[in-house]
Amino acid sequence: MIEFVAGSLLDAPEQYIAQGVAEGNQEGLGTGLALKISRRWPEVQAAFKKHARTRKFAGGDIWVIDPAPARPGFVYLATQPDMYHAKLVYLRRSVRALAKWAAEHGVGSVALPKIGAGLGKLSWREDVRPILIEHLSDGLTRFVVYEIFRDEFERE
Repeated sequence: MIEFVAGSLLDAPEQYIAQGVAEGNQEGLGTGLALKISRRWPEVQAAFKKHARTRKFAGGDIWVIDPAPARPGFVYLATQPDMYHAKLVYLRRSVRALAKWAAEHGVGSVALPKIGAGLGKLSWREDVRPILIEHLSDGLTRFVVYEIFRDEFERE
């Protein structure tokens, strides 16, 4: 099932937080949501960077780090060939992989931003939102898309 909410993704109560990133070597995780995650949970970004440097991480792939007592788990989706241009084919593959992984592992909930529509420059309304609805609506996992993101410094 999928739902769209407003709120702080970093304070989401869901088991996992998913985010879109560029494929390949991840030396440039210093912007947007990735930067906020690295500041709050530096061990998560360090583990992902290590994975990306030592293994192939190509368009459409996902990489998962399980939850720890003091933080949610994270799912990295390879939605972009570079930091500033998401590709629909990558987005579609990675979202399908996310749905399959969540179903296979009995994941209760996953929080997501508007993957690919920020730095990735895809259209939220025309491209990204329909793909998320198509692939994340069925199944037992609850996918919560933070359509309007607010952090602790922002007001309504």
